[in-house]
Amino acid sequence: MSRCIFCDIVSGGAEASLIHEDAYCSAFLDLYPITPGHALVIPRRHAVHLHELPQAERDHLFAVGYQVLEAQRSAGIGWAGANLFLNDGPASGQHVPHVHLHLLPRRQGDGRRTLIRFLARVASLFGRPCPRSELDELARRVRSGFSPPD
Repeated sequence: MSRCIFCDIVSGGAEASLIHEDAYCSAFLDLYPITPGHALVIPRRHAVHLHELPQAERDHLFAVGYQVLEAQRSAGIGWAGANLFLNDGPASGQHVPHVHLHLLPRRQGDGRRTLIRFLARVASLFGRPCPRSELDELARRVRSGFSPPD
């Protein structure tokens, strides 16, 4: 297996702007955000497809995703709605072959810009990474409103 950046994040071998970590998953901000506050929730266990995870871990992934959405809303990042998506396997456009749930905070009127950035991502055009200091500050704000799922 080739090196997995998400496994490196889970093991502490790669940097990430963490929102949450527990025994089953990690949540952090995307280095190449489509919208400000774009977060990812990943299982700690390496799996390319969602069906490779036990049901309890799949459920937990989405429960944490919901809690991240709630924390994004309370962080005051202009949250008016959200898109959630998961590309299940490389054939679906998954760029990192590790299950990951995208959480995109949305603002009223951001459709055109979001669509352009989304299409660029589909075409593997990521642009420049967001500065780590900005991501860390935003992660701190989101983390302050995060409540782990029951």
